[in-house]
Amino acid sequence: MRELDKKEEMKRVGKVVRIEPMPTSVVPLLKSETTRDGRRKIADRIVGLSDGVLEWKETDRHIGLKIGSGPYSIAGLVSTHFDRVSFFIRSKDLLQKALAEGFKPKLRKSTIPSTKDLYQFGELSLSDIEAHEALFRWIVKESVNVVMDHKGKN
Repeated sequence: MRELDKKEEMKRVGKVVRIEPMPTSVVPLLKSETTRDGRRKIADRIVGLSDGVLEWKETDRHIGLKIGSGPYSIAGLVSTHFDRVSFFIRSKDLLQKALAEGFKPKLRKSTIPSTKDLYQFGELSLSDIEAHEALFRWIVKESVNVVMDHKGKN
């Protein structure tokens, strides 16, 4: 703020002031889906892979991929501020398959038992999902099963 005040003062007294443009983004965005519409398309595609089991609900922090309502209803997240899409995965075979197809699912650190199997896929685009449709159909099914298991225990 001080630099801005200094530049304003310089302008008032007639000195030449160089004003540089602000950087366009300091937060990394989804690879090719940098817009709100793009993130919604990813959410729509994931809902389609669930055969209508999931629906999405948008908040200021993420698009939640939900099964009904209430606690333990979110089966996945499309982040609105960072470049990641998250799913619940328990199957080691599924994780190995994702790695074999070039993805790098990262386990989200959690102290809450209900989110211990949440994996984040960084820079996931709509074209990635479509190119690996069978894999993501399996991931969505696994995530739905994990959430249904949580709902059944509570």
